[in-house]
Amino acid sequence: MKKLIITAALMALAMSAFAVSSDRILVKVNNEVILESEVNENVEAAVAASQSAGKPADRKELRAKILDTMIEQRLIITVAKDEQVAVSEEAVADKVNEFVDSVRSRFPDEAAFEEALVNEGVSYTDFRIKIEQQVRDSLIFSKVKQKKQQDFISKAAVGDNEINAYFEKNIADFKVNDVMNISLVYINSSELGQPADKYSSEIASRMKAEGFEKVAAEITGKKGISVAELGDTNTADMDKNVREAIGTPKKGKIAGPIAVSGGYQIIKVIDFKKGDAPKLEDVKEKVRVKVIEQKVDRMWTEWMGKVKEDAFIKYM
Repeated sequence: MKKLIITAALMALAMSAFAVSSDRILVKVNNEVILESEVNENVEAAVAASQSAGKPADRKELRAKILDTMIEQRLIITVAKDEQVAVSEEAVADKVNEFVDSVRSRFPDEAAFEEALVNEGVSYTDFRIKIEQQVRDSLIFSKVKQKKQQDFISKAAVGDNEINAYFEKNIADFKVNDVMNISLVYINSSELGQPADKYSSEIASRMKAEGFEKVAAEITGKKGISVAELGDTNTADMDKNVREAIGTPKKGKIAGPIAVSGGYQIIKVIDFKKGDAPKLEDVKEKVRVKVIEQKVDRMWTEWMGKVKEDAFIKYM
């Protein structure tokens, strides 16, 4: 267990520097490279984090997202150099100390911590040096992104017509005390062992014909299947795709299959308590912030696309 803590900590920090020279290069990004080992290690760390939180994880989907994120990070480091963006050594040291202390605190004493490092074949000095590099890159990435987003915000003027349109389209996001209790079946595409789209459609049809509880009990424990009752949940906190699939909620309604990250969901509404629809004037500033966030996200995506167009990116 203690060994797993160190392994997860190292993987979460992209152990590219520990890779042997024969490690395969997946992508060249300007003068940087992304190694197969660091992608694999980040994927395993993400899967472990999801599983520890009780959430399913699709390795293929995670791998694609992680690789794209790593490419963006490499590119942003290049941008930081061009724009002379830097972070202080004090800021790096503070973050490194915070991380090391958080890992060390999971062990009964210093000896146990050092023993776990030895078992991983990593000295404390190497452990800290590699963390420092990753922390420095992470801080630089955050600083560049924050700088760009501040620039985007200054350009994201919002008119009343945009606020009204967003509010009308997304009024459910601003409802107060709109509560739904649902039972949920999650079908993990990567773990099921057969085509998840076809299987989830069959299960949804059976649930609507034979009863949700009967079929849920039958498939509980099957590999790739998770069944849970979520309890009272504010609908504003629910995934928008799920809300839209449920539509007008009513007790006993079954919705699905719903395509979500990593697989499909089938949902039964156990109970629903209608909340209050707000007036625009009461939430106008919240709506304005949402519209600005939407614009900033779009401008970031467009800017990042331009950076990628101008960069040298080669998949090996």
